[in-house]
Amino acid sequence: MIQEKIKIGFDMDGVILFNPSRIFRGLISKSKKAHLIPRQELEFYHPNSPLEDLLWLIIHKSSFKLAAGFKQLEKLASDNRLELYVVSARFACLSSDTKRWLKVINRNKIFKKLYFNDQDEQPHLFKERMVKELKLDYFVEDNWDVVSYLAKNQKRTKIWWLSNFLDREIDYPHKFFSFQTVTEKIAKLLL
Repeated sequence: MIQEKIKIGFDMDGVILFNPSRIFRGLISKSKKAHLIPRQELEFYHPNSPLEDLLWLIIHKSSFKLAAGFKQLEKLASDNRLELYVVSARFACLSSDTKRWLKVINRNKIFKKLYFNDQDEQPHLFKERMVKELKLDYFVEDNWDVVSYLAKNQKRTKIWWLSNFLDREIDYPHKFFSFQTVTEKIAKLLL
C-alpha cells in the first residue's frame, strides 16, 4: 500500500525566519479594526514608489535568522512521507532579498517548491490560491488575519497559527507559540 504524502506549507517571514517584529502585527490589525489606519481589515499595504520599496526592504530585514526548530525541520524532511513547500506573500520589490533567503532555507533541498507573490496579489488571496492549488494538508502562518481568513474560506487544509504573546487571548484550536513546537507537531504526525 502506498501511503499518501503529508503536504505542509510554510509562510516565510515570522515562521521559517525568526522575526521579532511580528508581535506588532496584532496591533496593526486592531488599529485597522478600530479605523485608526484607513484600510480594510484584510487590505495589506503595497509599496508604490522606489522609496517605499526601500522602506519595505528595511522592514523585512527584521527577518534576520532561521527560526529555532528549522534544523529539526531539515531532519524531518528526510522522511519521504513529507512534502514541504514555502508559500510567502512577499511582494516583488523584495525579490533580491527573497532570492538570498531561498539559498539559505533550501540549502539542503528540503522543500519541493517555493512560491512567492511576485505578481503582488493581496497576501491572503495569494495564500488562499496556493493552499488550494497545492492541496496542502497543513499550512503554517503567523498573521492572525490571514489565518482567520484561510480557516474560513477553505475546508481542506488545517491552518496552524504561529502566534505570539500579544495575541495569546485569541482562542484558536491550532495555535503554536514557537516554530520549535510546530516541528514537534510534525514529528508526531510521522509516528
